[in-house]
Amino acid sequence: MPHLTQSPVVGRNFMTTSYIQFDNPKSVTQNLKDGQLKSSFKKVLVSILTNIIPKANPDFDNKIEDVDKWLVEFETETGIPIREIGLDNEGRVLFKMHYKNNDGYWTDNNLLLNDFKEKFNATKLDKEFFEWKWNIFDKISDFEIEIYKYEILSTGADGGHIYLTTEIEYLQQTRTLVIYFANKSDEEKIKVNRTIKLVGRLLDEGIHQSLSLLDTKLID
Repeated sequence: MPHLTQSPVVGRNFMTTSYIQFDNPKSVTQNLKDGQLKSSFKKVLVSILTNIIPKANPDFDNKIEDVDKWLVEFETETGIPIREIGLDNEGRVLFKMHYKNNDGYWTDNNLLLNDFKEKFNATKLDKEFFEWKWNIFDKISDFEIEIYKYEILSTGADGGHIYLTTEIEYLQQTRTLVIYFANKSDEEKIKVNRTIKLVGRLLDEGIHQSLSLLDTKLID
C-alpha cells in the first residue's frame, strides 16, 4: 500500500527559496572531545536539542537519533524554514516534514536561515537535490516479508543498532534487501537460523541500489 503524497504548500511557487545541508548537531558533539567546542557553542546546541526541537512528530520522533545530515528549505526573504529532510549515514531519507501530522524539528522553532549558517556550519544545497530527496520518500510503500537466510550486522552507534541484509526476489529480479528496525526491542529478538516475519516501509531507489526496509517491525 503506497503512502499518500503530501499536499503542496500554498503559495510555494510565488516565493524564492534557499537550501542548506548540515551535520546533525548532536552527532557532532558526540564525536568531538570536550576541548574542541567552545563552551558557548555547546550551550547553544544543548538549548536547541532539548528546548527548541518540538515533540509533535509522532511518526518520526524515534528516528531523530539516526539522522546524520539535515537538508532544509527556507523562504529566502524571511529566512523562515519551510521543509526539512533527515538523512542517515548512507544518505537514505529517514523522514521529511512537514508531513501528515508531523510538524517538523527545525521548521517549528525560532531559528532562521542565518542562525543555521552561523551555528551549524551549514553549506549551500541545490534545489534539484532537495526535491529529489523529498520525492523519494513518497515512493516508499508498505511491505511484508518472511525470511530465513539473513546476515546480522551492527552500526556500532548509540550502543549499537542491529540491521539485517538478505537476498530476495523482487519484481522478477534478485535484489539485496537491507532491513532497519523501528524499535530496539525487536532488534534484540533477532537470532540466526530462525524464520522471521517482518513488516516495514520498502524503499526502492532503482536496480543499482539495495532495497531498504525502513521502520521494520517483527510480526509474531
